[in-house]
Amino acid sequence: MVKAPVKHNRLRRMEMHSYTSACIYLITVTTTDRKRILGTLVGDSPGTAVIEPTDLGKHVAEAFRKTAAEVTKKTGCRVQVLHYQIMPDHFHGILYVRDSLPKDYPLGKIVAAWKSDCTHALWNDSSLCSLYFSSEKPSLFSSGFNDRILFRKGQLQTWIKYLDDNPRRLWLKTHFTNRLRKVYDFKAGKKGHQYTAVGNTFLVTFPERLQVRCHRNLTEEQIETEVATYLEEARRGTVLISPFISTAEKAVYDACYKEKLPLIHIVNRGLDGKFVYPSGRDLTGCSEGFLLVLAPYADYSPETAAKRIARAQCLDLNGFAEDLANVTLK
Repeated sequence: MVKAPVKHNRLRRMEMHSYTSACIYLITVTTTDRKRILGTLVGDSPGTAVIEPTDLGKHVAEAFRKTAAEVTKKTGCRVQVLHYQIMPDHFHGILYVRDSLPKDYPLGKIVAAWKSDCTHALWNDSSLCSLYFSSEKPSLFSSGFNDRILFRKGQLQTWIKYLDDNPRRLWLKTHFTNRLRKVYDFKAGKKGHQYTAVGNTFLVTFPERLQVRCHRNLTEEQIETEVATYLEEARRGTVLISPFISTAEKAVYDACYKEKLPLIHIVNRGLDGKFVYPSGRDLTGCSEGFLLVLAPYADYSPETAAKRIARAQCLDLNGFAEDLANVTLK
């Protein structure tokens, strides 16, 4: 009997990884029932959006820093906080475990001690407890935590940018609710493939849709020609579709994005995870209505788990783009 694939709850620890080893972790915890109790979103535009922490939110951040220092003092192992971001209903923190921890003091114990400290701070404010929770002694955070482990060069800076971008992303999701609502099991194309979709889903119904596919070994002059050709099509109202993998395809994306021309971006990451959304410019493009992001793979599937995209997967993604297109270049 074939077992159904396990649907990852994003709280499970990585197998074959020792959580006492020296490593850099991105840790995320959410408040119980996603109570917006740690901070408030302020700002009148995406560029000015910031999170103003509550007193409890300030305590959470300070406790995170203190817990790292206390672990160092208790175990002699160097542990430090590299970065963090308070959000109204969750907290991201980057923790650098510089020395191997004792076997009886893994990462989970560090996080548990910090969460307990924060929960006691909540209990000490009876008015806050009664305002947000019905039970007498609630837990501030949901059980468990999500961790990501740093493996690749440049990953730390990517994490830091992601954390810093959280307020802007929340502002967009708050002010463009309809445009950033995820559509699960979204069927599109001649073969009726299913995707997780974010953005302007009406783009798949536009009368002219063209796949963008460019060879990866083009010269600069050839790339300029490709960009000009596709840009002309997009300016006429044709929706351009691609995973935008090659250098030339990325150049087409950049040029069309700059002019806010209609695009469908097929991505090799799963977007069906409850708290996972398109990143960077994709999110902005979706919020402004000229972009649709389609994810053909499930979150934590073998395709999205791969560290590098393989040729077979590139062909697969281009196959999805071809299926969605209905016109060809003359």
